[in-house]
Amino acid sequence: MEQKLVIKLIFKRLLWAFFLMFFASFLCFVMIYHAKGSVVFASVPQGTSLKVKEEIERNLNLDKPLLEQYENWAFKALKGDFSYSLISGEKVSEILKEKLSYTIILGSLAFLVLFVLSLFLALLCVIYKDSFLDKTITFLTMSFFALPAFSLSLMLIMIFAVFFKFFPSSAIADIGFEDDVLNRLWHLFLPVCALVLSHLAVFVRFIRTSLIDSLNQSFIESAFARGLSKKRIYLHFVLKDAFGSILAYFGASFVSFLMGTYIVESVFSYEGVGNLVIKSILFKDYPVVLAVVIFSILVVVFVNLIVELICKMINPRFANA
Repeated sequence: MEQKLVIKLIFKRLLWAFFLMFFASFLCFVMIYHAKGSVVFASVPQGTSLKVKEEIERNLNLDKPLLEQYENWAFKALKGDFSYSLISGEKVSEILKEKLSYTIILGSLAFLVLFVLSLFLALLCVIYKDSFLDKTITFLTMSFFALPAFSLSLMLIMIFAVFFKFFPSSAIADIGFEDDVLNRLWHLFLPVCALVLSHLAVFVRFIRTSLIDSLNQSFIESAFARGLSKKRIYLHFVLKDAFGSILAYFGASFVSFLMGTYIVESVFSYEGVGNLVIKSILFKDYPVVLAVVIFSILVVVFVNLIVELICKMINPRFANA
């Protein structure tokens, strides 16, 4: 790819990200502003008087009009200041700094496992097309897909943490074992399974379709006619031809995967961004929620940009897309 095209692509994506960040943050702020509940209930019993509640909200400048509140936050955010949490009083940037690493570890590991497993299962489905194995993989993956990530997480906790007690049901590590890598991985097992299984069916189906489309091309038929081994044809020709569209699909699906990560974190009480944002939404802690929205959009745009650049390098057909 030419350097000018890369710079132009990056500039377009950054411009789109900037617009999307403020549009999404404003929409999110409007919904939080009109939602029921109050940040007061996070620290004060719900039996508190209306007068005390109004006094606390006045001290936090929550009594001001919607546009004025959003304007104050937006101007600070443009300078890199995401204000303070209305619940804890800590700087939002410091809170995110602490929680982000946990979410990145969980999300990255689950996404890598999902990619490799989807590719492997889809290849099996194509090689043994319409066989018992193909139908079994489709049936099992669709069965997990029928359950929302929330329900699947609860089911895994019930079976493997409550009944069999094989895996822990919450936290990032056992107390006193925070620096133990194996203990951390042990706690990651169920959340990763929940994330992978809830997305597996869609990705396997798409990869299977992409591989079959590649198989039907004339140069693949020529490779079979030349007597090349089945393994070489599938891994060298078919997979290479379909890899660009597979990567593009994974990048486009990263939004739903990231939202799934937040939900799974909240179910497993995993101390990441997801657990934080659910609590913040419930108590209308808008500086934290909006900061997470900004972070999520930046991550999604970054992942899609990297995927798009890789696709254009792998397959020239994407260069003019």
